[in-house]
Amino acid sequence: MIAVRIPKQKNFMAKLLTTDLFDSFLVEEATVETYNTFVIDGRIHRDFYKDSDNPEDIPTEDFSKWSKIRPLCLDLIKGKNTPLSFKFVLRLCESDKEDLFRNLDSDISPENISFGINIKYTQGTVIVTTGVSYALFTLDKEAEKAWDKYVPSFLESNDIETEIL
Repeated sequence: MIAVRIPKQKNFMAKLLTTDLFDSFLVEEATVETYNTFVIDGRIHRDFYKDSDNPEDIPTEDFSKWSKIRPLCLDLIKGKNTPLSFKFVLRLCESDKEDLFRNLDSDISPENISFGINIKYTQGTVIVTTGVSYALFTLDKEAEKAWDKYVPSFLESNDIETEIL
């Protein structure tokens, strides 16, 4: 696990909230604190889609994509006043996780691991923290090393300046 500070917050926030850069990530949770605290649980309720005539309308993941939640978060954050805080817990989608695993020398199978980032704004600072969740016990840390290397590289390659804490 690593944490990086985002010194150019305006650039980062524009890319997070108004572009498709993070759209493939899945949302576990989004919390925005403004005049109220708004909490979004990203878990998909399959019952909502039970009457759908089109199977393509039914999400295949367990969590909503950032592309679906992003407009809600943008509406909550935009305006004259800066939010008091926010936290977005995002998870790498299955297809991107498989891409990451292709270059990984690990005995763990992709279905037993989740790669995530926490994006937190508080006291005027944006911090992005990496995290890996395992469905089984392992001493193999190759996945964590790869994820901790990937996230700063992903941010920097998209012109988002970072400072490792």
